[in-house]
Amino acid sequence: MKCKNNLLKYLQIKSIIVKAPPMCKTVFGYFELRRTDMKIIIFTASTGGGHKRAAAAIEAKIKAVSPDTKVKVIDAMKTIGRVYDKTVCDGYHFMATKIPKVYGKFYKITDRRTLMYKAVMQSNTMMSEKLLDTINEYKPDAIIMCHPFVTTMISKLRRQHKIDVKAISLITDYDAHRTYIVPYVDAYVLAEPDMATKLIDEYGVDKSIIYPLGIPIFDRFTEPFDKKAICEREGLDPDKPTILLMAGSFGVTSVLSFYKALAEQAPEMQFIVITGRNIKLFANLEKVIEETGMQDNTKLLYFVKNVEDYMHVSDLIVTKPGGLTVTESLACSLPMAIYSAFPGQERDNAEFLLNKGAAIMLRKKTGADDIVNLVKDKGKLDEMKEKCRELHRPDSAEKIFRLAQKLCNDFKGENDK
Repeated sequence: MKCKNNLLKYLQIKSIIVKAPPMCKTVFGYFELRRTDMKIIIFTASTGGGHKRAAAAIEAKIKAVSPDTKVKVIDAMKTIGRVYDKTVCDGYHFMATKIPKVYGKFYKITDRRTLMYKAVMQSNTMMSEKLLDTINEYKPDAIIMCHPFVTTMISKLRRQHKIDVKAISLITDYDAHRTYIVPYVDAYVLAEPDMATKLIDEYGVDKSIIYPLGIPIFDRFTEPFDKKAICEREGLDPDKPTILLMAGSFGVTSVLSFYKALAEQAPEMQFIVITGRNIKLFANLEKVIEETGMQDNTKLLYFVKNVEDYMHVSDLIVTKPGGLTVTESLACSLPMAIYSAFPGQERDNAEFLLNKGAAIMLRKKTGADDIVNLVKDKGKLDEMKEKCRELHRPDSAEKIFRLAQKLCNDFKGENDK
């Protein structure tokens, strides 16, 4: 009797409860007999860093919780070929940064069943065969797709019975897009529950395959931290209001003028400025910081691998609203001031945050005023931090892995009948 009770207790522990609206699946349980000899491919692409960071977070979690599971992250575009990779990735970067209005129109047009949408989907399916060698060599039980183009390719291969795997599509933004939606997908993982309405009502996705598990990020964004210890190590004052500027993607000229305005209006505040791999911006900011006499109140950083530390000690982040940066900020309960958002997924992410009260949109001419006023309004800032906490969906990476296990177990069970 004692053994039976212990087994029941164990099975209860193994059940994962997912908060979601009634239209979505809310519970899926796992038994001790679940497979540990799985093979998983995570396909990603270099169209922005978010897809790759999401894939890396899932990979790290799988290796941590299930060492016997073999997992491999593969850049699908590079696997297909250099020309295709450069066309897709460089084309995306050029349109999003140089001609954002054109990109925005393209994004909207391809979210409807237009000729342009059909052309995009057709061009992707034409490339699906080029993934076959990689898939057949690795022989995965499940494939997790972190990019819509790859989802289209895997769908075609399954439809043609050329691969026999479970397919999970991960949407790495806070609104969906029609290019993600194809048949022969076993599960759609969403950033947040409200997205399910669009998938069901507009795209006709079956609610039974929708899982609002969140966008996967590394554990270090949610692990306990010591603010005083971080500040001491980084030469920061834990008692000063601190603003984190993710400046690498803003453009050199606009960042310099923006920083000058902030330094003039809030010399008592503390700034952490991260330029990424933008050498020109870093050099120019060094000069401006010296000119404004803000050396003691500004920590200027190049590329960093511990951005979570700077998020943890900051009161506000000034950033573009990429899906992964948004998710990491929410995990750190860090309100966002959106510097700019190009039309398309960034604009959608920004609208989500604004509607939920977790961010403000900076005005072009008075952005510095907006930031100073917000940081000085502690009540408002605390409200926004609470909104961030409410929106954060914890343990996404592990839940996605457990979902893959469940799908494969169910599939194996059906074949064993």
